[in-house]
Amino acid sequence: MQVQFRSPIHNIAAYALLTLGYFGFGKLFTLFAFQDQVLPIWLPAGIALVGCFLWGWRFAPAIFCASVLFNWTTYFGLQSPLNNYGEVLQVMIVAFGALLQGLIGGYLMRLWLGDPLLMRSRKYIAYYVLLVGISVNLVSANIGMLSLSLFNPLYAFSQHWQNVIAWWLGDSLGILIFTPLLLMLLNITVFTKRPYQHKRIMFATCAILFMSVTATTYLYNLGNLNAAKREAQREINIIENLVLRHVNLSMLAVQGMAAKLQSLPEFNHAQFNQIAEQQRQRYPFLFALSWGQRAHQSQAQQVQAELDKLYRNEVSIQGAPLSPTDPLVIVKYVSPQAENFSSLGFNIYSRANRKVALEDPEIILQPRATNIVKLIQTTPAKSAYVLFSPVFEQSNIQQDSHAAITGYAIGVVQTDVLLNSVLKTTLASNYDLAFFDGNSDTPFYSNHNAQLRPYSTNTHYSTQIQFAGQMWRLTLAIKDSYISELNHQQTIWLLTLQLSICALITFIVLLYNYQNNALNHLVAQRTESLNLALQDAQQANQAKSRFLANMSHEIRTPLNAVIGFASLTRTTESPSTLQGYIDNINMAAKTLLDLVNDILDITKIESNKLQIEQHSFNLQELLKRLDSLFAVSAAEKGLNWKLHTNVEHALWLKGDELRIEQILINLCSNAIKFTESGQVSLHCEISESAADYRVQFTVVDTGIGIETNQLEQVFAPFSQADSSTSRRFGGTGLGLTICKELSDLMSGSLTVESTPNVGSQFCFSLRCPFGDASNTPSQHYDLAQIKNLNILVAEDNPVNQIVIKSMLASFEVTYQLVSNGQQAVARVQESQFDLILMDCQMPVLDGYQATSTLRQTYDHDTLPIVALTADVMPEDKAYAIAIGFNGHLAKPLDRDKLGACLDHYAKLCSKNSSG
Repeated sequence: MQVQFRSPIHNIAAYALLTLGYFGFGKLFTLFAFQDQVLPIWLPAGIALVGCFLWGWRFAPAIFCASVLFNWTTYFGLQSPLNNYGEVLQVMIVAFGALLQGLIGGYLMRLWLGDPLLMRSRKYIAYYVLLVGISVNLVSANIGMLSLSLFNPLYAFSQHWQNVIAWWLGDSLGILIFTPLLLMLLNITVFTKRPYQHKRIMFATCAILFMSVTATTYLYNLGNLNAAKREAQREINIIENLVLRHVNLSMLAVQGMAAKLQSLPEFNHAQFNQIAEQQRQRYPFLFALSWGQRAHQSQAQQVQAELDKLYRNEVSIQGAPLSPTDPLVIVKYVSPQAENFSSLGFNIYSRANRKVALEDPEIILQPRATNIVKLIQTTPAKSAYVLFSPVFEQSNIQQDSHAAITGYAIGVVQTDVLLNSVLKTTLASNYDLAFFDGNSDTPFYSNHNAQLRPYSTNTHYSTQIQFAGQMWRLTLAIKDSYISELNHQQTIWLLTLQLSICALITFIVLLYNYQNNALNHLVAQRTESLNLALQDAQQANQAKSRFLANMSHEIRTPLNAVIGFASLTRTTESPSTLQGYIDNINMAAKTLLDLVNDILDITKIESNKLQIEQHSFNLQELLKRLDSLFAVSAAEKGLNWKLHTNVEHALWLKGDELRIEQILINLCSNAIKFTESGQVSLHCEISESAADYRVQFTVVDTGIGIETNQLEQVFAPFSQADSSTSRRFGGTGLGLTICKELSDLMSGSLTVESTPNVGSQFCFSLRCPFGDASNTPSQHYDLAQIKNLNILVAEDNPVNQIVIKSMLASFEVTYQLVSNGQQAVARVQESQFDLILMDCQMPVLDGYQATSTLRQTYDHDTLPIVALTADVMPEDKAYAIAIGFNGHLAKPLDRDKLGACLDHYAKLCSKNSSG
């Protein structure tokens, strides 16, 4: 029972509303998501199913576009990252999964199960719930999560199955709850009214299930989210304390080195390296330690001399002071020296951020730090901060003055090493962390792609960490996967329980609905059957009366002729007159015999005693007999007779030749009998498959035709389309009935199309196995002529190339082989050929295009082209001839047919040459 819309406008409106509903409900229900697109209830799955049930594949573009738009706006907003094809592919694969799932479920309902509110049996309800409502939804879940896991780093393969289960449960709930509800809403608004029962119960049930599932899941999800927030707040406090502890250690490390250097009246390079190595071994996050000697700008030459002596003239002072009054702070020693040799001689006061740290008044009390810098010594450049701790003159240790400072112990702290050591002791893997320097928007350290997507303020936390004159900002966001993992086992059990309850309730409600529908249908069926039985009895009585009247008329008419002319023979002795009487008696006797045979045939058919035989026969000979028979009959009545067929050679079929001929004779006889003027034609089209032939006979006339409301009675026994027909043209009304029954016995079909006063068309088709022509003489070819042919073969398939080459070689012909139509056109321009065997389906340029191109230069006689193709349907052959092919050879190719084709064109070539 197909769904009917009230009008085309209602059809279009329903299509548009379902498309918009897919996108709109998807956006609405992201509010209840555990993770993007892993939803506890997914109503668009029900919309996709209903759309595919109503429109089939025509709803596929709506699903695909709506799904792409939903996923694109969910992940990327309105931006268009056209440079990232992975993101485009991701949303397209997810949309394909939704589309495929909708089509599978929709066609299960269209072709098998039907409308869930009008099921045909109890088992179909179970099939709908288990297959369409639950099992099919694994398609979208698996394809969608596979796409997200491949292209989206937010989704890990380790969580694939738990996300698939959540997605699958959400789709199943959406279909079970929303599909019946949506069908009833459409029935109220756009359908031609369908006999849905108990609409209020169905509405109330679906609505209650929908609200309960939504509310339960939302509240449970909210509890998980609050638990995750509490954990996040606790974690950010832990990380902040740990970072401060490690940063203070870095300050103690630099301050400790300064204290050791302070305790030495004088220290050389070796003593510095010893102290520095001790500190670096104790604190692994120290990338480098150095000594910065402070001097007046007028002492630059003296400091340079010291550097030349230490490093053999390989180190020069680098960096001009920012101000004429600034001192020099030159890096004199560094450890490790090899990796940081380029920093030797560097003037710390040549950089503004270093100068700020050195001139901070607090540096007298504790080390000061610079903002985040990049280490050019590493590849890629790593982030770090620089700590300075002053060393005073021995005589001025108690003076808290910058003037008493002789130099600075300098430490370079690598931030990733320091922060990694902090985070490995925390649960940082559950969060997206980022550290920012001051008010910078670019993090110097993060454990994720900070630009991937914005975070909700509900799951995003921030704090500030201040140390050594600097301020860091730490941001922490809860990963969606962590929220999903919290109490995940209980979540899956909750969703599974909801699905089980919904499936059970849906089954019970649909079963209740089915029971009421079945009861109403049974009552209506019984009432209708009683009416039909009464009508059948009346029609049978009328048919009996008509049949007896027709039989009386039909039998008496030839009997009257027999008796009349027999009695007249006694009144004359003229041989010519007697011969005329005898001819008329013979004609009347044959008519009477045909009448008796028809009655016997219909009796055998009704008693199931008519046997259909199977034997080989030549279809071409059968058509020749029919052509000869009806050409004479039509000519006697002044009609044109034509036979159209694609059977050009002997064609052996297996079937009941006598009964096939009986049907055709009956159809052609009727056509001639009911045609006053014009023509009668018999069309025979045959197509070949791998196992048999499909034969179609069509008898077309320009006769009186049949009214549309009488077509159904044409094949009914003992009746004609009009009672006046038997009076005007004669006949028992059994002929077409016998034809129809014989056609059914041979697993064929017999149909009629007719227009009053224009004509009728009877189409008889059946399938016949390949016949056995072993007793017929084999076909002989003139090999001497065939071997003179020069043939071009266009075939792209390697196996087919081997076959055609082997066959042509067996005929010893000269041939050339090309792989596509473009090569064939080029080869014809280079050489002359007697015949082209052209495959129709080829790359670059197919056979139809190549033939059309060649026919612009060469006509059919100059360059014969034969289609060599697996396109064997009549319309394919007609199209090939219309394009410009001379003939048609079907695949799989038969050697005898190829030989006959080659022999035909060899003779034409010989005839043209001699002419």
